[in-house]
Amino acid sequence: MTGGNGFKAGFSPTIDCAVLVVAAEKGFAADEGISLDLLRKPSVRDVLSEWSKSELHGLHLPASLPVASALGLPDLPAGLIAPFVLATGGATLAVSQILHDDLAEQGMKIPDPGTVARALARVSSSRRAAKLPSLVFAVEHLLSVSSFEFRYVMASARLLNGRDFTLVDAAPAEMPDLLESGQVDGFYVAEPYGSFAVLRGTARILTTKSHIWQNAPEKVLAVSRAWADANSTTLEALLRALYRAGEWCSSHANIEELAGILAAPHYLGVDGDLILPALTGYISHSPARMLDCPGFFSTSGKAANFPWQSQALWFFSQMLQRQDCPADFIDDEKAYEAACGSFRPDIFRKAVKPIFAPVPSANMKLEGTLHAPVHVGASRSGLMLGPDAFFDGRVFDPEKFQTENET
Repeated sequence: MTGGNGFKAGFSPTIDCAVLVVAAEKGFAADEGISLDLLRKPSVRDVLSEWSKSELHGLHLPASLPVASALGLPDLPAGLIAPFVLATGGATLAVSQILHDDLAEQGMKIPDPGTVARALARVSSSRRAAKLPSLVFAVEHLLSVSSFEFRYVMASARLLNGRDFTLVDAAPAEMPDLLESGQVDGFYVAEPYGSFAVLRGTARILTTKSHIWQNAPEKVLAVSRAWADANSTTLEALLRALYRAGEWCSSHANIEELAGILAAPHYLGVDGDLILPALTGYISHSPARMLDCPGFFSTSGKAANFPWQSQALWFFSQMLQRQDCPADFIDDEKAYEAACGSFRPDIFRKAVKPIFAPVPSANMKLEGTLHAPVHVGASRSGLMLGPDAFFDGRVFDPEKFQTENET
């Protein structure tokens, strides 16, 4: 791949491409001397396919995929790293009206993920007893963040992929049609597709990513380790541009303009009104009821862009628990180090130092302990971290995590 000050990135059309789009459209990349060219592809798989055959320098990817790449999992490019988190939050779990009504009868309390999972367990049990096919849910990639978070929620009610439900991958924009046609019973993906299906009258949103794991990473900028090493100046300039673009995206004063930019056919290609729920945090459960979701989607502040290695290791732990990687990786120090090293806070720190951005002084933290914003040690004073709680109250210790088999 070529170097220089040009940077070509592949992306798929979900709300979390906003920072890349704004860096290109509002001149933040140009201000840093970067010519940023964006290539839209329908799905994560298409973005990855383009990586193998074109002159892409970077990818807009689910945060878990660089971890999977580092572990050498199949059908992924090798050597991907994530020096920048593009967005936290932003995803919704939408199901058909029929399934929603069944779950409501089984005691589901929207938007509590635990009650959703327990209701799904009762519905799944009834379907097995009636010898009906298992429920089918779509995610954008079987190793995506959405896949791990969905299976984490389902595991809380002892529901297993392949036994109690089936996961399939699909292009995000196709998911509402798949739901309406009955090919899937629900989908968990970044906006605006949950809102689109609800306002079409064919779906109900049950819960959101911000209810499952607060302020969790969704998409990252991924580059190859080799390219990053050979083009450090270009990469650092790009990260500064993305940081500033993230600040612009997070300003309430820019919401209407941002929705208009993202609505363009070469970006999300949907009506701007469908983008506004994610930007405002008011999510439609149904056409008549709104869910107030503070912190639903974030592109800046509270270390939103910082690639915490503890979060990379949470994905690694989930890959072990869900048998997505070899079981013996649990005792493999090299696998642990590879997963940890797929997130690069060192590159992030160096890049944003010239703009005096506050950066955490640590690379890892206990995940799940913060239930309210808190001040932490940083390169500059004034850094506050947002809540990072899991819906089930668990705490993940990246230095001594254990796995529990799905049984």
